[in-house]
Amino acid sequence: MVFLLLLQLLVTSGTLGYSLDNPLTYVRKDFVSGKPVKCDACQPGYYLRAHCTATQKSQCAPCPPGSFTAIWNYIDKCLRCGVCGLNEVVKKPCTASNDSQCACKDGYFFHPRYNMCTRHSECPSGQGVLTEGTAEKDTVCHTCPDGTFSKSSSARQNCTQHRSCSDVGLKTVLRGSSWHDSVCGSCEENNDQSSSK
Repeated sequence: MVFLLLLQLLVTSGTLGYSLDNPLTYVRKDFVSGKPVKCDACQPGYYLRAHCTATQKSQCAPCPPGSFTAIWNYIDKCLRCGVCGLNEVVKKPCTASNDSQCACKDGYFFHPRYNMCTRHSECPSGQGVLTEGTAEKDTVCHTCPDGTFSKSSSARQNCTQHRSCSDVGLKTVLRGSSWHDSVCGSCEENNDQSSSK
């Protein structure tokens, strides 16, 4: 309600403002007659080169390369195209009617706390990747469940199944944990090591 009253005040006072009956126009005071005139706004991709008068329409010009306007407007120059930041790549290049769109490069995600792209977290040994990171979300880690392990830090690797020593005709010398695989050996190897001592 307050906004509408302010808008009406701007229109009736003769200062620049959007017309209430058509958002693609704006009202300004004609410097020659002193009366309000309704001017056409410029379409996206254009800027206002000259305001209208009681006898002449608004003059719009296309945005030069490297600049844009995304909405109907009556500004006197186009906005400069944005530049992608650290650890970002261009998702969509800037056009006369749209600013450039950036996205985090592979291996990074947008961290709202820092307002920038940061590297995906790596899951430490003993943990695997439950969900790989995306451009919008960080890696989600989980502790390797019984029977699995992860021996290195990684942002992509999940837990690996412990090897089964009995499947290859060997005995388990050291049972696997969440951070290392099972160690297998044969009875002959153990006897050879004992006799050499």
